[in-house]
Amino acid sequence: MAPAEKIIKKVLEAIDPEELIGLTADLVRINSVWDPVAGTNEQGAADFVARWAAGQGFDVLQETVAPGRPNVIVTWSAGPGERTLMFEGHTDVVTPGDVSRWRYEPFKAHIIKGRMFGRGTNDTKGNLAAMLIAMTALKRSGVKLTGSIIGGVLCDEEDRMLGVRDFIDRGHADRITAAVICEPQDGLICTAQKGALRAQFTIAGCMSHGAMPLSGLNTAPGIAKLIRRLHDLEVTAVKKQGRDENLGWPSFTPTVIQAPASGAPQLNVMPGEARILVDIRTIPGQSHPAIIDDLTGMAAEIRREIRDEYRQYDNLLGQQRTHNLKIKLDLLTDRPCTLTARDEPVVLAADWATRQVTNREPGYGGVPGATNGTFLWALKNIPIVTMGAGDRQVPHQIDEWVDLDQLVETAKIYALTALHYLQP
Repeated sequence: MAPAEKIIKKVLEAIDPEELIGLTADLVRINSVWDPVAGTNEQGAADFVARWAAGQGFDVLQETVAPGRPNVIVTWSAGPGERTLMFEGHTDVVTPGDVSRWRYEPFKAHIIKGRMFGRGTNDTKGNLAAMLIAMTALKRSGVKLTGSIIGGVLCDEEDRMLGVRDFIDRGHADRITAAVICEPQDGLICTAQKGALRAQFTIAGCMSHGAMPLSGLNTAPGIAKLIRRLHDLEVTAVKKQGRDENLGWPSFTPTVIQAPASGAPQLNVMPGEARILVDIRTIPGQSHPAIIDDLTGMAAEIRREIRDEYRQYDNLLGQQRTHNLKIKLDLLTDRPCTLTARDEPVVLAADWATRQVTNREPGYGGVPGATNGTFLWALKNIPIVTMGAGDRQVPHQIDEWVDLDQLVETAKIYALTALHYLQP
């Protein structure tokens, strides 16, 4: 049953667009790039959120995950009830890169023709502000709710996701019954996320002078074969799995190729070790253990092939050398796909809220990358939806921006999602 019109109106009237825009700007002006060399981290943004939330009357807990990297947990016990809805946003942002290429300074929150420009406006300080304003509007409105709302303001989403893992390890996720992951999805309700397998292949040969390659063992054939076979695995997956309607195609992407694996490359030196990093993105229906088996078998097969080829070539030349080429596989990340059913109460709440605010049919989609919601779903079986303001192609680009009208719309959708999910 949907909340009454007068209650909806009361909640929406409690959202102040100027307050939302001001809070977003304040957050963007805090450089929260994790950069130990430059001395920047999430501490300043976390401290700011903690002070702001305490000032609104919320219960606030700040916990250190790593030096300079705290989580902030903002809690409101709205009323008696078993449900606890989490809004999740992160304080870290990626580097602006070459600042001279930006039209607008990345940490100044310039507003131009209805858009705010700056690092984090889109991913995801705008949506972080929207979720805090939504929680505040519900609290200020005085409407009756059952259950609690937790605002998880977490560190390190852009790298190893230490924040959400710490949040789970400390038991904070144990009472959460659903979560809204506040990320730029351009107004879509995303009920699925791609899985992620990250792998490293290390090819060990024998270093030598470039003019005397036969005195060593070149790693280049291993690199070439690995890249070719990874593409073959992708083609096989595409043919077998097809295209997911929300997530698109599976992919096996070599992203980093280093030869030598460490140190400076030199034209006249044949490196003794090389490294390939691979970013594999999966869709529902793919088995991560099966993919790992494929990668392991592929490495062993390529090693045998190259050794045989070197033996044949050395026989042709009438020379002898050691053919002890090695290929080692290390798994760096293993995060599964997530898929929340359309009939889950949090999805139904997000659908209803989107219709109420936009007066149109909601669009559904999937997240091409992983979010903190991946861990909430995979480790704690928490139903998640990912939604928020911002063009999905803009994160991590120069001149990052968010549309302010859409941001205000998002805060309203967040508030009404919680209203519907926690209605008496």
